Amino acid sequence: MTAVRQDAWNADEDNMLAEIVLSHIREGSTQLRAFEEAGGKLKRTAAACGFRWNSNIRKQYILGIELAKKQRKANKDNKKHSVPHVHSNFNNDAPILQNSKEDVIVLADAVIFFQKLETAIASIEKYKIENDELKKEINILNADKAEAVQTMEGMKKELEQLKEEYHSLISLLDRASKMAGELGETHKINTLAQTK
Repeated sequence: MTAVRQDAWNADEDNMLAEIVLSHIREGSTQLRAFEEAGGKLKRTAAACGFRWNSNIRKQYILGIELAKKQRKANKDNKKHSVPHVHSNFNNDAPILQNSKEDVIVLADAVIFFQKLETAIASIEKYKIENDELKKEINILNADKAEAVQTMEGMKKELEQLKEEYHSLISLLDRASKMAGELGETHKINTLAQTK
């Protein structure tokens, strides 16, 4: 019995699962068979493959699924209606298959798919650049914040020092006031004694 993996999925496994499922869709097979095949190749259960496909991967391959379904339909129509015409190539004797209308439709769908994919990739690149710019702004703001915090800490220390100096000054003024009061009393007593 082969050991079944239960570790995290990686991008290569996601791509392989997507390729297998899309291949089965194109061939007209069921997703269950696709999950069973993928499970065998990836050493995971079919249920795990199905869950991964439905919960994470399928959303990323909507255009690919549409294209695979159109290819499946075109393949069915080709099998039902006609056999490709064979032409002889003038430059060599090997026969060449003539393109049918269905091939042209599938090719047009593929071109549309790749145009949409190119647009999506361009959008992703734009978002990556925007994300990098935002990260730079965040770094600048974090540096400004750190500097402001450091300045605030310095101001707190200065405030504490000013409070201590203020209390010392008040204490000194109280003592000076008491001394002045005592000197005034002594002066009055001396003045009274001299007048008597």
